[in-house]
Amino acid sequence: MEMGTEIEIEEASGYIAVHGDFNVLSSAFYNGGYRSARTIVNLVVPSSFDGDAFQHFDSFLKAKNLSPEETVGMMTAVPMSDAQIINRGDISAVITAGISVPASSSSSSTVNIILTIDRRLSQSAMANVLIVATEAKTAAFYDLDVRDRSGDFFTGDVTDSVAVACANRNRNRGEEEGVEEAFAGKGTELGRSVYEVVREGVKAALVSHNALRADRPILKRLEERGIGLDEMVKTALELYVPVAGEDVDMEELSRRLESRIRKETADTNVALLLAAAMHAEEEEIKKGRAGSAGETDAASIVADELIGMDIAEYIGGKRALFNFFYYDTRKPGILSRLGVFMDDAIGGLIAGCMTRMLQE
Repeated sequence: MEMGTEIEIEEASGYIAVHGDFNVLSSAFYNGGYRSARTIVNLVVPSSFDGDAFQHFDSFLKAKNLSPEETVGMMTAVPMSDAQIINRGDISAVITAGISVPASSSSSSTVNIILTIDRRLSQSAMANVLIVATEAKTAAFYDLDVRDRSGDFFTGDVTDSVAVACANRNRNRGEEEGVEEAFAGKGTELGRSVYEVVREGVKAALVSHNALRADRPILKRLEERGIGLDEMVKTALELYVPVAGEDVDMEELSRRLESRIRKETADTNVALLLAAAMHAEEEEIKKGRAGSAGETDAASIVADELIGMDIAEYIGGKRALFNFFYYDTRKPGILSRLGVFMDDAIGGLIAGCMTRMLQE
């Protein structure tokens, strides 16, 4: 695909190559740093790849008759069919993004960003662009609520790469062309444009590869934090005491409870209360914004119990409040390892669902 007169993007099933005549500043593993280049390549490798990355890339370049000295390279396990190519004014972006779920800072998650800018930039301005692109990638993770299993906000992977390329107008030419831009931070028109393009592109890439939508079900968001449906069901039934002489099919009871939890968490109000508990724990308690009292789940903090009670009562009525206190004081199963807000929120969900189910 032609991009003006100086840049060509070559799309193939196993790679995307951006050809031109560039000055490049990058964190790429192959020829990273600041250099002149004719090609920037994002190469697909198997997710199980554990070979020598440099040898593998050298073999690719030889097969494609590309110069090792004039190529900047990065690798990904994301199929090129999920790549996002965005052209906006002087900026072209080629972005691939894939993460493990829950996310982890390992080679199982990689975001690669190639930015070409049809302007003449100083090295410091190119560094500005690289920083802005990284900030925008992080903002895209925030938009999609990407967290690791502990609930910490995920910001990126050890293998993430960004390449910033601008036209090398001086190669084999006697004089400079155009005015060199000294700044490209987020406060500049160029920086703002880069931020918007990268934020949009990373989100679109994650939606394409991981189906990671911002409005995914609350059960999915809980699962990403290590709070699975199976474990919630087991926790709920741990304190269940059948009526004397009652013949109970526990497998059937588990299926009924799972169905009830799915149904109740699909209710927008329950989902929002659970989301409020997640936010309070992850953004207020864990970040220290609630003060020292939040660190120890002090008696002065009752907002967690209020959320748990609201969830329980909303689902199962007044009777569910008794079940909530039953679970809250004994902390069976998963409740014993959850944090200040989530133990009460999940306890309220379990109490409400158990009450509602047993009333049927």
